[in-house]
Amino acid sequence: MKNLIGMINRIPLWAAFLIYELLIAGRIFIEMGFVWSSIFVMQLLWFNCVLMFFVISFKYLLKVENKDLSVLALGGVLTYIPIFYSVLMKHEWHLNFINPTSCRQVAFDMLTLLAVHEYNWPMFPELVLLVLGSFALGVLLSGKVLKSLFAALFSTYSSFFCLGFSWFAVNPEHPSFLHFTSPLPDHVTYSIFYGLFFTILIFTAFFGEIRGFFRQKFKK
Repeated sequence: MKNLIGMINRIPLWAAFLIYELLIAGRIFIEMGFVWSSIFVMQLLWFNCVLMFFVISFKYLLKVENKDLSVLALGGVLTYIPIFYSVLMKHEWHLNFINPTSCRQVAFDMLTLLAVHEYNWPMFPELVLLVLGSFALGVLLSGKVLKSLFAALFSTYSSFFCLGFSWFAVNPEHPSFLHFTSPLPDHVTYSIFYGLFFTILIFTAFFGEIRGFFRQKFKK
């Protein structure tokens, strides 16, 4: 397994990210078919935000170097699991953001990883494998068992909490915690939001590298 991870990590980080983008693009196409560009961009940015939670967790909690982060791109494969699980269980595909109706409901959905959720239960095997897979990967990369467990739980649950629930919505008919109006179409508004969130996560993950670049660029 270590040899396989080593081979994957020989792929430059930018190339691994492109592989992840291709995997996610395929996942979006299988789920939605040909969609408006704004919907595609929104979905892509959403998945990119999820990825960055794991990058941040592995970098800062496990002290994994950038050269060993390429393997995280394989997380894009896990996104296909709910699709196959739905087909296997003969379930009509119907994933959506969860309406947070109460603190108890949010906590229950997170603790059960959606195993008994009304319509998002096909996400359960993917979420379980995210926890187990990121834990195993963390141990292999860092050799730290307890920290790897914490990193796996933190990255999975923080991304789930921030991105899995409908905390806000533009469409007043969409069940959500908060509604607001926008002069732009719904998915354009969401794309801008997730684009900004992704940018913040990028700066968080690679703050040292970005700061070093600008210092080198503008030093006298």
